[in-house]
Formats: sequence, structure tokens, C-alpha cells
Amino acid sequence: MNGTWFLKSIVITVVVVVLQLELFSDLRLFGVMPELPLGLTVAAAWRGGPNRGAVIGFMAGLLYDLYLPTPLALNALAYCLVGSGVGVVAEVLAEGSERTVRQLLGTAAVTCGLVLFMTIGELLGEENLYNGEFPRILMVATLYTGALLPLLQLSMRWAMAESGPTSAGSFGLVK
Repeated sequence: MNGTWFLKSIVITVVVVVLQLELFSDLRLFGVMPELPLGLTVAAAWRGGPNRGAVIGFMAGLLYDLYLPTPLALNALAYCLVGSGVGVVAEVLAEGSERTVRQLLGTAAVTCGLVLFMTIGELLGEENLYNGEFPRILMVATLYTGALLPLLQLSMRWAMAESGPTSAGSFGLVK
């Protein structure tokens, strides 16, 4: 029963990436899509800690990268780092911390993830990730994704219902 969180998370991740690519590509707000895989990473890290956040972030980012024309694993790296960082913050803050605090920190983490993606991509020589539209895209994508975070957190609460954060190195597969 310890590994069921991983199987549930795989299903949720695939569904979220498909929704990102098929549904939300048409449901743009001011021409900008939300970043559902990044939001899922934040939700997973908040619920499962740094290890699970990193695993879900890498998995969601890699699935998303298979579709995008950017270098393979660029999203996976950025999401993995964000998942780990948010997981550390989640362990420092109590699980019972206010919903508003979690929402604000989650939305800030989405911003960090988008900036990290753009920065790593630019360092790798990927052109046109940063342009004059980036600040507008960053703001709209952050707010749009932030508004959807409660739904993503619900899905991760279901996936990781049998246990809390994991110890270092176990990835929650064994206890």
C-alpha cells in the first residue's frame, strides 16, 4: 500500500498534462495558458515533501517536455528544483498552516518556477524565452495557475492520502 501514492500520482500527472495540452491550450486568459504541470508540482511538494515534490516535478516536466520544442528535460529540471524547494518549505511550516499562506506561497513558487525555466533555457542558449512579453506572460500565467492550485492540491491530497512527507532517499516507495 506504500507505493499507491506513486501510481495515483502517475495517473494524475498524465491527466494534468493532457488537460494542459488539449483543454487549456484553448482556454487562454489574455492569450496565456496556465502552467498546470508546474502547479501540480507545487501541490505535490506541499503535500508530500521535497522528495515527492521532486519526483512529481520531474515526471510532470518530462511529460510536458515531450511535447514542447524546448530542450528535453528543461521543464523537468526546473520543476524538480521547484518541487524540492517547496517541499522543504512545506516541512518547515506546519501542515495546519493557514490556507491563505499556502495559496500565496504556492503562487509565488509558480512564479519562481517560470523564472527558473526561462533562466535555465536562456543559459542553455534557447532563444526567445525572454522577450518583451515575458513580464506580462509571467504575471498572467502565475495568477491563472494560482487560481487553479486548490484543485491541484485536492488531487494530490487524494493521491498521497495514505502517508505524509517521506524521509530522504526513500521517495516514499518503502518505509
